[in-house]
Amino acid sequence: MTTPVFNARRRSRQRNLAGLVLFLAGTLPFMTGLLILDLLPDLEQTHVGTLMAAALIALAAMLLWLLQGRVALLGNTELRRELHHRLGAEAAGEFVGFSPGAEIRSWEGETDLDVGFLNAEGNSLIYRGDRYSWSLPRQAVDDIRLLALGEEPAQPLTPVRVALYWHGSGDPGRVFTLASREGDRLQVANENTRRLAELLLAWWENPAPEEQPGPRLGMPPTDLRGGVPVDQPAPGSCLSALSVGIIAAALLWETTGKLLREFHYNRAVLWAGLILMGAIVLIAHVLSYLQVHESRQPPSPPRS
Repeated sequence: MTTPVFNARRRSRQRNLAGLVLFLAGTLPFMTGLLILDLLPDLEQTHVGTLMAAALIALAAMLLWLLQGRVALLGNTELRRELHHRLGAEAAGEFVGFSPGAEIRSWEGETDLDVGFLNAEGNSLIYRGDRYSWSLPRQAVDDIRLLALGEEPAQPLTPVRVALYWHGSGDPGRVFTLASREGDRLQVANENTRRLAELLLAWWENPAPEEQPGPRLGMPPTDLRGGVPVDQPAPGSCLSALSVGIIAAALLWETTGKLLREFHYNRAVLWAGLILMGAIVLIAHVLSYLQVHESRQPPSPPRS
């Protein structure tokens, strides 16, 4: 059997690289400021030094904000190209992420269990993916809705997905979610997901003039094993976050306290920013790592 392109090793590599990028984005501005103060100690007690420290705080926050959307789809262009090459002529339609169930779940750190190409062929919805391929007739679709994680779906970095409710023969009340992966930033992918929802609604509400049977690829998979709701803390999350927080607080007390007593205010601010940003990114990465390893059972094997 062909090795999946969107495999556990790739997900782990992308997750670790994303964590490293965010860590460097949050800490490098402060390390640069501390280096400048070491090279130019006269700046320490000047207004220029204070402005520099303030500017570096703003720079670190801005870099984290700008890069969050990009690291969410890190390696997505290469992934699309590799899967398109493997599927050949079957790779038609929108490049999407697929996940069974109504909740937004994490599958080894990703909100997609599988990735593939979605296309409407007559009165059937056809998905050809990395691990799964399926077809869904229009008459099996019950509803199509737009979902978002949290209470503010208008936020640009809020994950957005299309929920498609369907039924099978003697198998009512099924649902899966889709998200467009066309783009290299989460903001762009979210806009494309909203567009995808409109296209799917138009397809569902406007049947083809003549019944056109699509290829028989089986129904969408429904196994939820291996998926963890993204808003559900993994075991050990509180203890891990508390531990990192205590270590960060101790470093802050030890490092900045001494600097403040010696009136090195700008240096103290930079060290505080470095420690806090590093702790925030580290906590986020540790929580993601714990969520990845929470699952006890792997997903079901791919359908042929």
